[in-house]
Amino acid sequence: MHHLDRRKTARGQAVIALLAVILFTLAGGGLGFWIGHYQNMTPIVDNRAQPSIVPRSSPASLAPSSAPAATEDLDLIASRVGEMQAELLRLNALGERLVHMSGLNPEEFDFTDPPPRGGAEEGPARDFTIREIASELGSMVSLVQDRKRKLEVLEDVIMDKDLTAQVMPSGWPVRAGYVTSRFGFRVHPIKKRRLFHEGVDFASPRGTAIVAVADGVVTFSGRKGGYGRTVDIRHVNGLVTRYAHNQDNLVKEGQMVRQGQKIATVGSSGTATGPHVHFEVIKDGKAVDPFRYIDRQPRPVLASASEDQPG
Repeated sequence: MHHLDRRKTARGQAVIALLAVILFTLAGGGLGFWIGHYQNMTPIVDNRAQPSIVPRSSPASLAPSSAPAATEDLDLIASRVGEMQAELLRLNALGERLVHMSGLNPEEFDFTDPPPRGGAEEGPARDFTIREIASELGSMVSLVQDRKRKLEVLEDVIMDKDLTAQVMPSGWPVRAGYVTSRFGFRVHPIKKRRLFHEGVDFASPRGTAIVAVADGVVTFSGRKGGYGRTVDIRHVNGLVTRYAHNQDNLVKEGQMVRQGQKIATVGSSGTATGPHVHFEVIKDGKAVDPFRYIDRQPRPVLASASEDQPG
């Protein structure tokens, strides 16, 4: 009914994905800084175009003293490229799993195709320069940023679905029982007059746990006229759920409660003929049919429930 394990799993996967993105983005940012620094500090010299920049009087200056350092730099770049490619594969796999787990349209979150790119027609083949390698790395960073953006949007979608599942009423306020009176006009079991019933009554053994049907804040916990011991919980979108005729209230006003948390026990306080919980859903100050929000589970309903059962 609550699918708590599935929601926790989805949230955990989203957090893992974002942590991976954050760590990798930091690493990519450091690499980008290094590349920019290297470009600024290491000019590309074309000896054919600028022969005069090498003094003829200094033959020693022609020695390839910088070759080992340049080779080490290129090796470092190649190593970082490999790390980035491996990380991209992991991010793609995480993204695909999250899309599958969330039941979303894979076409909207495609982690297999690269982001759209373009450019001029290709020219003759030649070796890469340092600047061109840096440009390719910049393109790879763009790919990482694209995956990061998709994962952030995906996390928002997952968390929104998860939040909606927790804060919107769903399920019954008791784990075991049956409906004895529905929302609408009925003959009151005590007053014996046709009156409007603003909730749903669930008969259950005395002392049975009453649970919150959604996350919220307790706005009332105490006695309330014919309702007897009552708990009111405010949720999102102007919704309030009410649990009445309780034997004991287990929460206090101002307390945060979670979906499925025990908030009271079934009783017959107030105007009631037997142990049950009177459950209401109030939207913008007006009672509405609870079955517009909670599950219509296949529980037995007595044929004469609206006439002579606990009310």
